[in-house]
Amino acid sequence: MKRDAFPSRVGSVLERVFKSLGIDKKMRQLQALDQWREVVGEKINLHTRPLAIRKKSLFVLVDSSSWLAQLSYIKHKIISEFDRRYGEGVVENIYFRLGEVKKAGSGKIASLIKERKTSPSLPKKEVKKIEDILETVKDTSLSHVLRNILIKDRESSKGREEIPHHSPE
Repeated sequence: MKRDAFPSRVGSVLERVFKSLGIDKKMRQLQALDQWREVVGEKINLHTRPLAIRKKSLFVLVDSSSWLAQLSYIKHKIISEFDRRYGEGVVENIYFRLGEVKKAGSGKIASLIKERKTSPSLPKKEVKKIEDILETVKDTSLSHVLRNILIKDRESSKGREEIPHHSPE
């Protein structure tokens, strides 16, 4: 990575690092997934739930076959809106699938979702360490995304550490 004139702004250094590691694309995908309701509008959001973006394909649950058919017709408009908001190539295809669409509201479901978001499977000590590292990031949405990425990375690396390695005999 080419070094700029010293000292560099932290934001510009992070931007280059994220871009070189491919994290910038993942951050835009997470942002796009999080903003589904704003992209499609409230009416469509009531009947859908975005699940994940994998290999530039967005997977969405739809509560009825009639909505699934309608969304299939406007799929390209939705993709165009994602392109406009988050840059071309964040979402290149959308796969709709029938399923139960539960929306977070008040009560148990909302508290479970909130609890899940704030309670990763890492020890509190490790989460605190990640949060301390991100304390200097002033942009709250960036900080939140980075926190989730770092926690997921640490959780997945823990999973790899727990898998015993056997040598072939």
